[in-house]
Amino acid sequence: MINWSNNLPDIKPKYLAIIQLIKTLIQNDELIPGQRLPSERSLARWFSVDRSTVNRALSELAAQGIIFKKMGSGTFIAETPTLKPQTISINWQSLLEPVTTQKDNIEDQLMQARILNKGELIDGAADESPADLIPDIGSFNFDWEKHLENHKYASTGYQPLIDTLGHHPQIKQNIDLAQQTLMVSGGAAQSLLLVLSSLLSAGDAVAFATPSYFNATAVFQTLSIRTFAVPLNYSNFDIDQLEDTIVKHRIKLLLLNPTFENPTGETLTLSQRKQILGVCQQYQVAVIEDDVFGWLSTTNNLPTLKELAPANVIYISSMSKLLGKGTRIGWIIAPQAIGQHLLQVQSKLDMIPSMLAQEMVNMVINRTSFLPELNQLTNTLEKRCNDVAKIFHEYRPDWQFDIPAGGFYLWVTQSDGDIFNQLLEKNILVKPGGIYGSDKFSFRFNVARMNETRLQQLKDRLDTKKA
Repeated sequence: MINWSNNLPDIKPKYLAIIQLIKTLIQNDELIPGQRLPSERSLARWFSVDRSTVNRALSELAAQGIIFKKMGSGTFIAETPTLKPQTISINWQSLLEPVTTQKDNIEDQLMQARILNKGELIDGAADESPADLIPDIGSFNFDWEKHLENHKYASTGYQPLIDTLGHHPQIKQNIDLAQQTLMVSGGAAQSLLLVLSSLLSAGDAVAFATPSYFNATAVFQTLSIRTFAVPLNYSNFDIDQLEDTIVKHRIKLLLLNPTFENPTGETLTLSQRKQILGVCQQYQVAVIEDDVFGWLSTTNNLPTLKELAPANVIYISSMSKLLGKGTRIGWIIAPQAIGQHLLQVQSKLDMIPSMLAQEMVNMVINRTSFLPELNQLTNTLEKRCNDVAKIFHEYRPDWQFDIPAGGFYLWVTQSDGDIFNQLLEKNILVKPGGIYGSDKFSFRFNVARMNETRLQQLKDRLDTKKA
C-alpha cells in the first residue's frame, strides 16, 4: 500500500513534488495502468496542501497523457502513460512564472497607452525628463584607436571622470574625499543593487520612507531583503516610528531620498536630517542617501546627509535625470573601507559601466555650457511646475498638493478612488499612489513634459465645461 504522506519529495513548489511522486510511482509499478487515484480531497489532506495544489498537479499530468479523469468516477492512470523511463523533465515554465504586482499591472496599462498614442497623450507618468530639456551636448568625436592606446581606467572607473566628479562643487560638496572612495556606477538603480548585494544577506531588513519610490523597486524582493516603511508627511519623517522600527526589526540600513523625494517632492529640513542621523548613529544603522534630484534646484542650500555624517552615509547620485536614463552613469561616495569592498564586488559581478559612456559624461560635465544649461533646465522645470499647479488649482480646486522647490513631480491627493482610470480615459497618464506605498486617492504627476502645447491640452481635458 502506498504511503502517500511520507513519500512526497522535498521539492518546491509543492505541485511539482506531487507530479514527480506520481511519475515515480508509475515507473516503479506501484501505480499501474487503469488504477484509480485517491480523491483530490484525500491527497490534499495527506500532503498537507490546498486542494487547488493537488488539482494543478493532476491537471498537468492529464495534459501530459499520464492520467485521465472520468466524470463521476475519479482520476485514473492512463493505459499507456507517456513516461520516459527514469527521466524527469525540468518544468522550465515554473521558472518563468512572474509575481504579478500592482505596479506591473499599472505599467502594462501605461505601456499600452503609449503604444497606442497618436500624439494626443499627456504623459504625466513618465519618470524622466523629455528630450527637449536635455542639455545640448553637441557632437561626440571619438577616436577608438586612441581610446585603446591611451585609456586611463582606474579600478574606480574612467580616471578623468573620477577627477572631474571629485572637483565639481555640486558633486564633491563639503566632503573630504581623502577619507572616501568615489567610484562610478551604472546609474542610481545599479548603485542601490550593488550596495545592497554587497552589504546585506537574504533576510536582512532595511527601512525607508513611505510614500517612496523604494516601494516600487523589485531589488528587495530579488535579494530577499525585508523592508519596513516609515511615514513621511509634509517633510515630517516620523522619528519615533523610525526608532521603534529599527529596534523591533533589527534594521541594517536606512534608505532615504531626502531632497525632492520621489514621488512627493518633499525635502527634509536640516533639523529632521540631524535627528535621523542621530538615531541611526545611536543604533549603528548605516544610511544610503539617494540624491539624484539634488541637481535640480537653484534655491536648495541644505547640506546632504553625506556632508553631515560622512562616515555613516553612502551617497548615490547619477546623470540620468539630466541626460536621460539611457545614460546609465552614476557615482557612489562611500567611506573608504566600504568603498573598496563595493569595488571588489562590482568587479567580480562585472557591473562596471561602459567606459564609452563614462567618457561622454566626462565631456558633458567639462563643457563650459554645462552649468548655464543646468540652470536653464531648473528654471524651465520651475516654470512648468508652477504652470501645471495653476491649472490644477483652477480646474480641480479640490486637488491638494504642495509645490516643491525642485525636481520633476507634483504629488496630488484628492477624493476619487478611481482617479487613475478617470484620467486615463482623458489620455492623461499619472502614477497612482499605491505604487509608492500610498493609497488610491493620491498620484504623482511629472511636470517636466508640460510645454505650452501640453499645458493647453491639460486645460481642455480638465475643464468640465468642455467634457
